[in-house]
Amino acid sequence: MVQEPQDFHEFMPNEVWKWKILEEKIEKVLSLHDFQEIRLSILQDSQILENGIMALVQGKEADSAMKGVLSLANPEDKLSLLSLRPEGTISVLHNTARIANPGDIHRFYYSGPMFRKVDNNQQMEFYQLGVELLGSDSILSENEVIDLGIKLCKTLGLNDVRLELNSYGCSNCRRPFFNDLHKYLEEHKSEYCLSCYNELSANPFSQVHCKDPKCKKSLAEGPLIHNYLCKSCKADFRKVKSIQANLGNQYKVNPLLNKNFAYYNKTVFDFIAQNAGKETVIGGGGRYDYLSSLITGKNIPAVGFYLNLDTIFDIMESQGLFATKDPEFVVYICAESPNLETMTLQIAQELHSQQVKTIISPECKQIKEEIAIAKQNKCPIMIILREDNLREGKVLIRNLVKEEQNYISLKDTLSTILLARKSMQS
Repeated sequence: MVQEPQDFHEFMPNEVWKWKILEEKIEKVLSLHDFQEIRLSILQDSQILENGIMALVQGKEADSAMKGVLSLANPEDKLSLLSLRPEGTISVLHNTARIANPGDIHRFYYSGPMFRKVDNNQQMEFYQLGVELLGSDSILSENEVIDLGIKLCKTLGLNDVRLELNSYGCSNCRRPFFNDLHKYLEEHKSEYCLSCYNELSANPFSQVHCKDPKCKKSLAEGPLIHNYLCKSCKADFRKVKSIQANLGNQYKVNPLLNKNFAYYNKTVFDFIAQNAGKETVIGGGGRYDYLSSLITGKNIPAVGFYLNLDTIFDIMESQGLFATKDPEFVVYICAESPNLETMTLQIAQELHSQQVKTIISPECKQIKEEIAIAKQNKCPIMIILREDNLREGKVLIRNLVKEEQNYISLKDTLSTILLARKSMQS
């Protein structure tokens, strides 16, 4: 018995058409906002990834920040030289740094599979959209990006989407916050398992999903960055909230909104939607102004977000948001006599020239079997080739909707099919 693959994607035709609808809607909205598609390699340099993920981590010895990355070992020296991409932001910054000039604004998006290690080092593949606006540290740019994320979700039919907001402050805010937090962690070290203690020490904003019942699992009772924001960061955060409210985007401030990657600063956000009766994070992002200078040497302020396309696809499916696929006009071509390959392909070519889709039967089967296959594939019209008919310059056209058939001149085949298509689509 063939085992089903777990946590890896394989899409068959009955799902692919739905994915295309989802992707086309996303592309239309992003194009309207002048975001351009880029393609990122699935294979990433492990060192570049580590530099990016660890850039703002407190204590470079903390391996926990890299624990979700799926690295590929070199068979000779067992060093992980390459990794499967866990996210896209770091690669986007490196690629942009090669072309960016002072004052340039770049609007990019990318989509495709990402890879992570989850509980018990289980490997996971998931599809993600990433949207990045690079080159601006303005309040306008981050509100443009947040509003774009909301608009994308609503365009896909997720009208109940809402926003959660937090601020991670600037370097001035974070310094006293980190000092107090590390003191708090040290004082309460016994209340955390070793894994959580190390992870939170490295990244105080980390999303900890500990299953140890004795572990506190969060820092809700400890210092919160929300209470350490400087005057400027408070003013900026108030402005973000005001703009989102004026745009009609429902939001909630969540001081415990955390991120797995430590490179964010100032505004961070999540998109929340209903999924099977539960509130689910379907995406999120934030500003990451410091990251580029640390990993590329170029100062490129930036803000971006991701959408988990797997989760969104499941919600759309469960809510019936994929319209029923319109039946296609498809012509089934079969030959009852051998050695008619050339004629079969010539007729198919002629139909293709007028954008008529065909299914060619590769074998000579009994006509009843061919009819059954044509109906199974929802083909309304069949073209049946027989050697004796072709000698007379004729082919047999069978209408599977009306259950009737007629012999027509070979030269009239195309015009007859086009007329049938017009009548069935009118």
